[in-house]
Amino acid sequence: MTIQPVSKPGEQPEEQLCQPGAHAEKLPRPGMVLGLVGFGIFFIGSVLLIPAGIFRFMQVFNPQLRFTDLSAVEQVLIQAILNVALVGFIYILVRVVYREPFLQFIHWFRNETLSVGHLVMFGASMALSVLVVSSFFPPAEPPPIEKLLSNMTALWVFALFGVGVAPLFEEIIFRGFLFKVLAGLGGPRVAVKGTAVLFALLHIPQLWGSWAGIALIFGVGYVLSQARDRSNSLIPSFIMHTAYNATLFTLFALSSLVQKDGG
Repeated sequence: MTIQPVSKPGEQPEEQLCQPGAHAEKLPRPGMVLGLVGFGIFFIGSVLLIPAGIFRFMQVFNPQLRFTDLSAVEQVLIQAILNVALVGFIYILVRVVYREPFLQFIHWFRNETLSVGHLVMFGASMALSVLVVSSFFPPAEPPPIEKLLSNMTALWVFALFGVGVAPLFEEIIFRGFLFKVLAGLGGPRVAVKGTAVLFALLHIPQLWGSWAGIALIFGVGYVLSQARDRSNSLIPSFIMHTAYNATLFTLFALSSLVQKDGG
């Protein structure tokens, strides 16, 4: 038995909004272009100003502090603030400029195509595949993210952020806002490829030196964008992304514990 959602007066029925392949956008093309440009400017400004501003504030209490001295916890905090700023900008853009319901704009619709269990298993399998393939292409030296995760405290902080916060924020940014705008400008194929490329670019600083890892994260982003495209909903890619990150952090934690016990 399937529970059918009840539409409010004057609203488009949700089942019509959730039809796979339904990519018609209400926004006029100039509005999409301006939104994309505005987000790009805000993103670049945030990346340049927010970390620098927080670092300068920290130097007030520790004048000898260098950016390379920041702990994993402090770097996670900076990343969290940056994500909040980006999602906040998207929310204001959607509600104030586009005048649309936020959840509807990012396609946060119930998905009846795939079960949660299948999505979790797919995300976990994707993480295992990435680990297996990357083991055949080891980098010359550990990427920055592995250096940061050198102790259990940093690992747990990263796990809390990477599983509990980052998937939701990143999905809203990439498969929510950017996918919506790119699909309206160039169609779903452009949106899938474009968001996958941007997703990989975001993770380059964490994976610098591991070119196989960067290529694999592009593949992960492509799969997540395909899930968003085929389901016409953000929820499946969010579930897969969360399961992917949870599997990676669990295996990394187990590996660290084994190495610690072995040492």
